[in-house]
Amino acid sequence: MVNQTLINNSSSSYSNSKKHIFAWSGGKDSTASIILFHEHEQEWLNPGDEVVIIFGEVMFDKKRNISGHNPDIIEYIYETKKIFESWGYTVLILRSDKDFLDVFHHKLTRSKDPSRIGMTYGFPLSGLCAIKRDCKFKPIEKWKKDNIKPGDRYYVGIAIDEPKRLESMKKDAKNVSILEKYNYTEADARALCEKYNMLSPQYSLNSGKQSRDGCWFCPNAKLCEHAAIKERMPEVWKQYVELENTPNLSLQHWNPYAKETLHDRDEYLTYGYRQMNIFDYIA
Repeated sequence: MVNQTLINNSSSSYSNSKKHIFAWSGGKDSTASIILFHEHEQEWLNPGDEVVIIFGEVMFDKKRNISGHNPDIIEYIYETKKIFESWGYTVLILRSDKDFLDVFHHKLTRSKDPSRIGMTYGFPLSGLCAIKRDCKFKPIEKWKKDNIKPGDRYYVGIAIDEPKRLESMKKDAKNVSILEKYNYTEADARALCEKYNMLSPQYSLNSGKQSRDGCWFCPNAKLCEHAAIKERMPEVWKQYVELENTPNLSLQHWNPYAKETLHDRDEYLTYGYRQMNIFDYIA
């Protein structure tokens, strides 16, 4: 819980209390921001203040409670949530009413191209992702609209060695970077997470080369991400691959910039990837 002896006893009444809201992705910068705030609570908190951490979870299939995040990463999110709650902070896991399958199977009723009307939407586009728009951003933006009041602070995880992002952040007066205040670089943020044993497993996947925290069904998903889904959730992986067989798709390719299909990738993960791993152990 928040240490009351550290709180600044200002003359402000509880009626002037505010919310300190953290946008948390699970990555090193946003996680380190929360840790830094916790270390320096006396500088930020007044009596009656509330700390709220929001995380947007994208679902592959909400009916079966199948997350769109890597299994190790979403497990980390829920375990770290418990730590933040032990500090007295409120942690909200926000989900949309829609999931990947809802968006995939959506029948187009309007389009700049009339020939697409009536077709099934299909796979998301990189850079123009309907999943990110409908399943991640919309619930977060709705929560912010309904809950952020004048005087509340909104903290974003941007380090001092990201000057362009910091400049863009400051266009909104309520935005604050804790990392900037305490002169933290991205490397410093990672070190702080490691100190608290709170570094996301996204930084250790694929021999430390994997640092993407996006959905495993994203067009940008790496081979190791798909390998994890095939290994940990084979029936879910099979369902995902078979979506390519859906008739009348408007967006037919899981990755429009790659020649391989999901069936190709599945075959490689079944035979080629396994063979490669076997030979890795032969010296």
